[in-house]
Amino acid sequence: MDTVISNLYQRIVGWEQRAREVSVTPRLSRREIQEELARLDFSEPRDLAELVNRVADLLEKGTVHPNHPRYFGLFNPGVRRAGIVADALVALYNPQVGAWWHSPAACEMESWTLAHLGRKMGLDPSTSFATFTTGGSEANLTGVLSGLAHVFPGYTKGGVAAAGKAPVFYGSDQAHDSFVKIARITGLGENAFRRVRSDARQRLDVEDLRAAIARDRVEGKSPFLVVATVGTTATGAIDPLADLASLCKAQGLWLHADAAWGGLALLSASSRAHVDGLSLADSITWDAHKTFPVPMGAGMFFARTRAPSEAVFSVRTAYVPDGEPGTVDLYQQTIQWSRRFIGLKIFLTLAELGDAGMGKLVDHQMRMGAHLRESLAAAGFRLTNDSPLPIACFTRDGSMQPAEIARRVSAEGHAWLSEVRLGNGAHWLRACITHHDTGPEDIHQLVASIQNITSM
Repeated sequence: MDTVISNLYQRIVGWEQRAREVSVTPRLSRREIQEELARLDFSEPRDLAELVNRVADLLEKGTVHPNHPRYFGLFNPGVRRAGIVADALVALYNPQVGAWWHSPAACEMESWTLAHLGRKMGLDPSTSFATFTTGGSEANLTGVLSGLAHVFPGYTKGGVAAAGKAPVFYGSDQAHDSFVKIARITGLGENAFRRVRSDARQRLDVEDLRAAIARDRVEGKSPFLVVATVGTTATGAIDPLADLASLCKAQGLWLHADAAWGGLALLSASSRAHVDGLSLADSITWDAHKTFPVPMGAGMFFARTRAPSEAVFSVRTAYVPDGEPGTVDLYQQTIQWSRRFIGLKIFLTLAELGDAGMGKLVDHQMRMGAHLRESLAAAGFRLTNDSPLPIACFTRDGSMQPAEIARRVSAEGHAWLSEVRLGNGAHWLRACITHHDTGPEDIHQLVASIQNITSM
């Protein structure tokens, strides 16, 4: 076997076998990383087989590892072999999926996968539109642009000025901050994103939203879109989808559901009820790399119709051949032009596990989320969120701040969790079940570590 491939194979297989044994947190300082990079300057050629090992050492020792079952942090699941194989195949064949005719096999695999997932949220593949994205931010941007094009038909040619009155849109004070960036880069301006109060469960307050819309109309603004968050990053809160859909329909507003993480409930028959109402949204964000055990990045965007995104992104070129009848060229429907074959890792994972196998992984996450909450309560911590999703926010009286507790847990290297700060001044610890192999013993070690640190 070629030495380069052999070294890479050994790294992949070896990592799978010992991922639990390594430190969850980085074990190299910035100085040590920079010193190793200085030894790998570009002044002379080097053997690729050696470079594989040296770079792998840097990544292994200088990374917070989502692949570790005691990573209780952000929404990055551990990666299974199917996802690694998929990304390797994509790199090998390098298909360009911006146009169907350029890579029909890849485009059809993506369409097949997205149609399957879209049906889980009640979308009809023959009339809806879906695409893989780089992540949730791109999907959320596409949702806002679609809303603008739908509510203000002149927007795509005349810009924001064509709306006549200043467009504004709404999300809770727990909505993802990607919408702040989106308001800026669309030319709407940051002030166009209206933060609506959330209730005691961190869900968008519908009556406060209704009042905000009425107030903006009186002040000469043009409301056009509402963001419903399905699984907030901080606490896993799920906004009241049915109520928001009813309000948006009455007000003529586009409803965009940001289910970047909460979409995981769609994969489990026993959890799907938690996201009832998702099918009522006009567009939906769902991040595969927050749900499936696959490498980043793999976001997804779904819309009830393709007309708005087509209005935003469709162009005529002098150098790209005309598309095949009955197919979709993604460069005419998305912000990307040249586009990597993002969807293979999802296709291969679903093909390997099947719906039932993927559902079992999510069911396990849900059970471990319940076990985490029970273990924290038994240890004397007060739970501060009530999300049905596998995330726990918690606190306990004492002088040590959550940030310091999280830092000390991380420094031990046995587990990783985060702190969370809400706009109302609340400051808690936050632990999320992201890895599909996290078990009771991992939860026990996390809780024991926190107890030891807080009892010092």
